[in-house]
Amino acid sequence: MPDLSAAQSVVLHFLERGQGEGLVLVHGVAGSIAGSWGSLPEYLAEHHRVIAVDNPGSGHSPLPGAPLQLDVLADSIAATAERAGLHRYSVVGYSMGGAIAVRHATRHPARTAALVLVAGFARPDCRLQLALRNWRDLLEADPRVLGRYLMQLSCGPAALAQLDGTDLDRIAQEMVTGMAPGTRHHIDLALDLDVRADLGRIDAPTLVVAASEDILVAPSHSDELAQGIRGSRLVRVPAGHDAPAEQPAAIAAHIRALTRC
Repeated sequence: MPDLSAAQSVVLHFLERGQGEGLVLVHGVAGSIAGSWGSLPEYLAEHHRVIAVDNPGSGHSPLPGAPLQLDVLADSIAATAERAGLHRYSVVGYSMGGAIAVRHATRHPARTAALVLVAGFARPDCRLQLALRNWRDLLEADPRVLGRYLMQLSCGPAALAQLDGTDLDRIAQEMVTGMAPGTRHHIDLALDLDVRADLGRIDAPTLVVAASEDILVAPSHSDELAQGIRGSRLVRVPAGHDAPAEQPAAIAAHIRALTRC
């Protein structure tokens, strides 16, 4: 097991709810505890003790003085879980959080009871790289344009169909207003990620959740994760990239089935 203190890990801000076996939630680029999960934590807390973390530069977790490093983030998840009193737990990684969860599983196999990767990716393909670079460039643009761009990438067709023009503008503004201050650092990390070599080293039971209508992180990324992790189970939910908010009950049911095994 890696030496947490030597890896420059930190204890991240976290919130907990529920009782039972531990489940740690790790969000992705520009996310936070409040902004990434929708009502999924409430569903999960019916059967688990849920620990949701703010990645560095998100929510109440400050940015470090140096660029973000995947190993440090993975070790920080372990340090945070330890601070919360968890010694063995499942990790749910969403979007870029999936790569963090994968690296955590290879660096801390004794701690990892199970792994869940929701709309995740092992490395960004050309299309995702383009979306991330456009996002980074738009950080300096009109917030309304950035917000609409992110809604286009994140929301599934069914979710968008329920919104009129006023709702679209309001939610787009809210997305930008609530965006993590460390977003640029998150994007830089995501652009350099590649955990494909880690996949074959994972021994924990693994569930891969693909969002079938995701145009930001295409379902082919989930296919790659499932193919690389021996014995993993791949499921699909009808949602855009914002799958935890669009399909919380379905995702929670799949996670419950995995952790009961």
